[in-house]
Amino acid sequence: MISVRSLCSIALVLVASGAAGCKEDPPPPQPEPASSAAANKGKAKLRTPVSSIARVDPQSMKEYRVDVCYFGTLSLKQARDAYLASLGKDEPSEKKIPSFGIEDPTKPGDAAKAAPPAKPAAPGAKAGPSRVDARRRPFNFSARAPHERNARACTVAVSLKDPPMPEVDPVLAEYAPFATDLAKSIAAAANYYQREEYKKDKFEKGKELHKKLLDGFEKLDAQSEKLGAVVSAWHASHPPDLSTADEGRKAAITALEDARALMLLLTGKSVDTAAVKAAVQKLEASAGALKAHGTSNQTDPWSKIMAPTFEAFINDMKAAEPKLTDKGISSPSLFLPVITRFVSLIEGKHRAHSRSLRSQMRQAGASTAKPAAPAAPAPQKE
Repeated sequence: MISVRSLCSIALVLVASGAAGCKEDPPPPQPEPASSAAANKGKAKLRTPVSSIARVDPQSMKEYRVDVCYFGTLSLKQARDAYLASLGKDEPSEKKIPSFGIEDPTKPGDAAKAAPPAKPAAPGAKAGPSRVDARRRPFNFSARAPHERNARACTVAVSLKDPPMPEVDPVLAEYAPFATDLAKSIAAAANYYQREEYKKDKFEKGKELHKKLLDGFEKLDAQSEKLGAVVSAWHASHPPDLSTADEGRKAAITALEDARALMLLLTGKSVDTAAVKAAVQKLEASAGALKAHGTSNQTDPWSKIMAPTFEAFINDMKAAEPKLTDKGISSPSLFLPVITRFVSLIEGKHRAHSRSLRSQMRQAGASTAKPAAPAAPAPQKE
C-alpha cells in the first residue's frame, strides 16, 4: 500500500514537470529586412588590420620631393636648348617650326597615308568634305616630356612644411610657381605645333607662346642654379646615416650618391669632361656592387628595384658621351633620357625604402606572434 507521503511526492514532481513543459519556446530569429540586406549587399567585410602601415619618415619624404623637383625640372633646360636651336633668332613660321628636342614620328600627311581609300560615290551623289581632310592629326603622347609632372613635385614639396629645411624652403617657394608656369607653356606650345594648329591661326597663338617662353627661358638658369645650390648644400650637411643600414641599402645609397655627384657635374656652369667620365666609372663600380649583392640576395628590395635602373642610367650616360662638352651634353635629345633616368633612380630609392620598411614590419610581427597553444591530450579510456 502506497503511503500518503509517497503520493504527495509524486504529485509535486508531476506539477513541476508540467509547469516546465508549459513554458513558451523562444521566438524564432526574425529574417533581416529586405532594405537592410540590400544596403549591406556588396559591402566588403571589415577586417582587423594585421599590422600597421609602413610609413616613410617625413624628412625622407620631403627630401624625395625636393630632389624630384630640382633634378626633374632640368628637363626645362633641355626643352629650352632644343627650342632655341630650332629657331635661332627667328620667330616661329612656316619655314621654322619649333622643336622641343623630342623626335615626333608622326609627320604631316601620315594620317592621309594611313587612311583607307575612300569608297567611290554613288552616281548622282554630291561630293561631301573628305573625312581625311577633316580629321585632326592625332596627338603623339610618346613625344611628351615629363615637364609638368616634375614641376608638380615642386608644388608638393612646398606643401610639406614639416620638417623645415630653412635654407631650401624659401628658394623652393619661389621656384615652384615659376617652374610650373614654364612647364605649362612648354606643354601648350608642344601641343600647338604637334596638332598643327598654327595652320588655322597663322601662328598668332604661336607668337604669343614664343614671347612667354623666351621670358621664362631667360630666367631659367638663375632660378634653377639658385635651387640647385641650396639643395646640394643641404645634402652635403645632411649625409645619409648608414650606420644601422643593411647591406642592400648601403650599396644602393652609395651608388645613388655617386649618381648624384655625376648629375651635379653635368649641371655646372663649366663641365669638366674628364671628371664626368671618371664619375661614370666610379658609378659603374658602386652600381656593380649593388647588382652583385642582389645576385646573392634575390629578395632584397634595394637591388631588385634599383639595380636595373642604374644599369640603364649608365647606358644613357655612355650614349651621351660623344656629345659631352664643357657646356654639358650638347644634344637635347640625349640629355633628356639622362635626366628622366636619374629621376627614376630617386623614385626607385623611395619605393625600395617603403618596401624595406614593410618587410621589416612583417618580420617584427612574425617574431612577436604568440605560439599556438598545444592541443589538449585525448582522454584515456579506462
